[in-house]
Amino acid sequence: MKTSSRLLLLMVVVLSACFDRGTDSEAAKAAVDLNKRRVQQVNAPPITGIAEQKDPAAELRALTDHYMDQLLKSSPYLQMMAGDKLTGLNDNSFAGAKKRAHKAQILLQKLTAIDPSQLTHDDQLTYAMFKGQLELTREQEKYFWHSFNVTPYAVNNGVSILLPGVLAGTMFNADADIDNYLSFLQDLGRYLEDDLNRLKAQESRGILLPMAAVLGARAAIDGIRQTVVRLTTLDQERVSALSPAERSRLAWGIEDAVQGRLTSAVNSLLAFLGDAYIARAPRSVGLRQYPGGEEAYRFAIRQQTTMDLDPADIHHRGLRYMEDIQQKMADIRRQLGFKGTAAEFHQQMRDDPRFYAKTPEEVAERYQDYIRRIEPHIKNYFALLPAAPFGVKRLDPAAEPGMTFGYYQAPSAVNPVGNYRFNGSKLESRPMVWSGALVYHELVPGHHFHIALARENEQASDFRRSVPLLYAAFTEGWANYGASLAYEMGIMNDPWDRYGWLLFDAFITNRLVVDTGMNYLGWSLEKARVYMMANTFSSREEADTETLRYSTDMPAQSLAYKLGYEKIREIRTFQEQKWGDQFDIRKFHAATVGSGGMPLPMLGHHVDWYMKNGDQENVNNTRSKQ
Repeated sequence: MKTSSRLLLLMVVVLSACFDRGTDSEAAKAAVDLNKRRVQQVNAPPITGIAEQKDPAAELRALTDHYMDQLLKSSPYLQMMAGDKLTGLNDNSFAGAKKRAHKAQILLQKLTAIDPSQLTHDDQLTYAMFKGQLELTREQEKYFWHSFNVTPYAVNNGVSILLPGVLAGTMFNADADIDNYLSFLQDLGRYLEDDLNRLKAQESRGILLPMAAVLGARAAIDGIRQTVVRLTTLDQERVSALSPAERSRLAWGIEDAVQGRLTSAVNSLLAFLGDAYIARAPRSVGLRQYPGGEEAYRFAIRQQTTMDLDPADIHHRGLRYMEDIQQKMADIRRQLGFKGTAAEFHQQMRDDPRFYAKTPEEVAERYQDYIRRIEPHIKNYFALLPAAPFGVKRLDPAAEPGMTFGYYQAPSAVNPVGNYRFNGSKLESRPMVWSGALVYHELVPGHHFHIALARENEQASDFRRSVPLLYAAFTEGWANYGASLAYEMGIMNDPWDRYGWLLFDAFITNRLVVDTGMNYLGWSLEKARVYMMANTFSSREEADTETLRYSTDMPAQSLAYKLGYEKIREIRTFQEQKWGDQFDIRKFHAATVGSGGMPLPMLGHHVDWYMKNGDQENVNNTRSKQ
């Protein structure tokens, strides 16, 4: 639903914990790799020369390499992580969306000149994925006006990700450093001006930010100004190499940019989102209330889940899944001898000291205990394993206030260990009721297996190593499926562990109901929040935040978690029925994660091919096998 630049930002957040959106070192690693390869491709033929190549595989590789190079050049975040000096932000205007769609169309024309029947199976996967990405980019122009760029999520995981790295991370050694820094500050004002133009154009089309989201948007916008003032307060160490005249020019330029264009842009946005806008803003939420909103929501579903699904069917599936989960939880409560309501049982869990760690070290040890339980069983389920080790590590305390849980930090050249970075603050308010499900989702056999394997595949192109991370339905679906394997392994037999998994499953399942409820069926925020609190372990505060995210920030994105999990389960069931006693679970898992992320319908075809033709000995030998 978002523009290509928004997709780029998803590279930063897609690997974070299920319920958080945190920064992710995987995107940084991808950017560094792209930068290295970009240097190697300086003498590569220009895009106009690609069609002259005769080898279809080489033509495809050249096209995807060109695409990834352009992606790096157009993404300030990837540029920053690749070590480039930033002078501005991405183009978030409608003109920018049109330009991206036009470039995608040109690449599509060149891609369709390649005969996919002349490609290997693996290159056919690349061809289909690349074609799908280009088609989405082209189609996003149509739905540009149905997404808001000023919501707390968009602001906090958009431009504000760049601010600390650029404004607080620049060391000044020459005039060029000053010029780049001041150019970036001035362009930040332009970026916010584009946001205002977008809001005005949206209103002219009958699309206004819901009233419930306006105050949060105002706070996020004002937070940009406050953050910039704080980050542009320079310490002496950063400017020690500058002459007095250069320091004076830098100080004057910062004051001019911040107090001038930036402050003007922030004030204009805040004024526009003032009382008069609130009075005009809809009291309802969700995409369907807007002109063309139903079509936009269906597009968002296709983009986020990689499947063409009917929202009403998704809603009913969610209700059925939840009914089954609630029945299983009720059975466990009876097994434990509890005779009260689910809400009373959950409050008892919140009050039970066994579910709370007293120190960050104890949090880490609880997670490590679950890891030790699953490790002896891995070899029976997986033939293909990542070489990178894994573990748990606390978040930087300064980053903890902005996260509920944590995120998976992928291996990199700086830190070769894949870690689940957990929140170690306010432990008295963080019941660890689903610790096993969470750590299996984040590490083994969840995110770590998928992401580390993809990164270690040196034979894959930049495109196959990086862009497929945007397939949230695969990424999160695999992680949830991986966590569910603990049941099969017999290491989640304790009723509290099983109940914790069901709470975890209930959380991702409720999203099918409330996301479609608000964006397609006309549910109010309150109805969605009541449903969420009645069927999950969520507090009122969490329900308030989550429902605004589903209805306003990123409609349909939350559907990927449960739908991805169910689709992978469906693919496995099909293979089990097809192969009977000859079904090999290790081969199935190699087929599912061995080729990286991909759209789920494509995954079904690939797994079917691999189960018939795949030879595990041909898997890249840089990755370990058991």
